[in-house]
Amino acid sequence: MICKNKLSILCFLLGLLGSCQSKKQPDDHHHYHTTSDSGQTTGPVAELEKQVLAVHDSMMLQMTDFMRIQEEVSVKVEKSDRPSREKGQQVLRQLKQADEVMMDWMHQYKGDTLQQLDQEKALDYLKIQQEKVNSLSRLMRQSFTDAQNYLKE
Repeated sequence: MICKNKLSILCFLLGLLGSCQSKKQPDDHHHYHTTSDSGQTTGPVAELEKQVLAVHDSMMLQMTDFMRIQEEVSVKVEKSDRPSREKGQQVLRQLKQADEVMMDWMHQYKGDTLQQLDQEKALDYLKIQQEKVNSLSRLMRQSFTDAQNYLKE
């Protein structure tokens, strides 16, 4: 049951990865334009959005390892005595929290509305999103490291 649930979550996340990827913008655009001929945001807004999505995409590429280590910790927790089990349960909570924060961020991110904002508001929005996604990346890396250390014990 746990494996099927995690597999469906992984498939969902991989689907989001494909739908979240931004199209490559030409490097020679340094001025902000509301939209390009293709309807995409360009200029500094597009550049900052690329940075935000690059962090997101790098985390998505690690989701298979993230789900695998979560399963390994779960197995070890079930086989462990009380002190090790309690530490493992804490590690699992951290992993699940990181996963939930990632899902929450993906659900609240509104990249498709950037075209409707003026440059200043779009940049402000993306700076906030950049802070959130960078914090999320740190949370995921730390929980992954903690899980690796737990598995080595």
